[in-house]
Amino acid sequence: MESSTETHTGTHELGVVRPASGSYDQKKQLFAEDVLSKEWTSFYDLMPDTETPFLHSTDGRKPLSLKQLKEFVVSDQVEVLGLGREDRLCTAIPNGPEAAVCFFAFALRCTFAPLNIGLSRDEFEFEFADLPAKALVVQTKDGLSEEDQKNTGNAVSVARKCKVEKLLELTPSKEVAGLFQLTKHAAGKPLKGDAMGNPLASVKRDQLALVLHTSGTTKKPKIVLLTHANIACGAKCIASTVELQPEHICLNTMPLFHIHGLIVNILASAVAGSQVVCLPGIFQVQNFHAGLVSEPAPNWYSAVPTMHLQILQFAEEVAKEKGKPPENKLELVRNCSAALVPTVACAMEEVLKVAVMPTYAMTESMPIASNPRYGKRKLRSVGMKAGPDMAIMNGHPDNSFMKVGEEGEVVVKNGPVTSGYEFRDHMDANPNIEAFGDGWLRTGDKGWLDADGYLYLCGRFKEIINRAGEKISPFEVEDAMRANDAFKDCIAFAVPHKSLGEVVGIAGVLKDGKSMTIKELRSWCNKSDKLQTKWIPEMLVTMPSIPKGPTGKPARINLAKKLELEPLEGVPKDMEHAGL
Repeated sequence: MESSTETHTGTHELGVVRPASGSYDQKKQLFAEDVLSKEWTSFYDLMPDTETPFLHSTDGRKPLSLKQLKEFVVSDQVEVLGLGREDRLCTAIPNGPEAAVCFFAFALRCTFAPLNIGLSRDEFEFEFADLPAKALVVQTKDGLSEEDQKNTGNAVSVARKCKVEKLLELTPSKEVAGLFQLTKHAAGKPLKGDAMGNPLASVKRDQLALVLHTSGTTKKPKIVLLTHANIACGAKCIASTVELQPEHICLNTMPLFHIHGLIVNILASAVAGSQVVCLPGIFQVQNFHAGLVSEPAPNWYSAVPTMHLQILQFAEEVAKEKGKPPENKLELVRNCSAALVPTVACAMEEVLKVAVMPTYAMTESMPIASNPRYGKRKLRSVGMKAGPDMAIMNGHPDNSFMKVGEEGEVVVKNGPVTSGYEFRDHMDANPNIEAFGDGWLRTGDKGWLDADGYLYLCGRFKEIINRAGEKISPFEVEDAMRANDAFKDCIAFAVPHKSLGEVVGIAGVLKDGKSMTIKELRSWCNKSDKLQTKWIPEMLVTMPSIPKGPTGKPARINLAKKLELEPLEGVPKDMEHAGL
């Protein structure tokens, strides 16, 4: 292992570097142009017709093979009368193998819009109206938890209010994981219209397959349009980066209404002919660790940083109690959707005995960059380009490109990159005008490239803390804070200040039996010499848990406003908060 200094000065540091293994072959990485130049129409054409297991449940049902899956998704068992290819069909069902199969079945027939079953009634109403939704599929209430039964009732009730034309219900197969029977919902009107028949006869590469709303942290969410070319190209590129083989088994705990779970864990595994174990329901760390030691034993997974941290902490607690961490067959841990701080990555490698693969992507482009599985891994970096074209551009509206080592906005184009957002009446202006520059999608993320082409992220422009003109990366601050033994979890965020504009704030979850004040934290920072003085936190908010979005990403943007923090003036401050 190579490593650099542990200090954080805000300058460009490479951090911990893991050398390449002897088996690394850079030519195995596929890029957008490699995939798009081949003859295929949709992901269906890229999936092998193998009879070996592909999709596993955890409830004892037989696994689903890719051959069975391919036969099912083009059969009349998933036909929805009167549904056209441009119509938008929503699902509101729990995580599990049925959610995965719905993606394959409906993305091939219409425009698929999976929804979080836990949405509020107002959120369902926004989704159904904004998409707009022509059909809704829910799961029969038999076997659902009490909470999911309530959520299903909300979805159906709001769909009727919004006059969603077609209401359907799926009943999971009792024999084979993922298969289901599709019927008209009792609350819906009779299904009318023509049958599509075999969707392979009419599907085209440039047609929409998937539409997803962005997280909408600062404004109303935008609709991201993804074609068959986008998602299939992305999946093939990811499969090549992870070097997936039939013997690889992914443990999926990511929500299957999110691009990460759908394209990385499900679709990339499918086009590679490898396997997936679909954990049911929302992420729970005990269930995840139980899944690691169940058959078939998973050997890799991909998730978000908040999940990784819980998985690591659970393993550390077991090690403390039993003298060693839980045993499993994990080889690879892939991170995506938000930055994983290097201290957590290093701890995971040490405790879980795995290789950690930091990557970078977004709803608008899955993937963007990745560390190679067997090549040189730089744990502070999200890796080299791993699909679309990638560069660093000056701030909007300047479309000039930055040199190696110069900070700017990460931009991408081609392959998995969306062609744009849908314009809606509630928007002040067409979002595509600012989002695209000379054909490049502006990601909103600030970063820089090193001489090897590895990308380093500083944070989203909306998250960067501007202290009297000094641009401070919350990612770098968090990495330094995690060395403090009092924190179980923490995020850095911008706190308003009367004279400086913004200063660094820390929202922290303390370990049992630990205490911390802002004075103690600042003293620790000064003694440890991990941050420049200007980067040292001036606000500490202790909370029972870090606020997170539905996909597990930290809800950092506008956190000070949500916590109702008044602008600071004078001495640093701390407070306890009951949580959001």
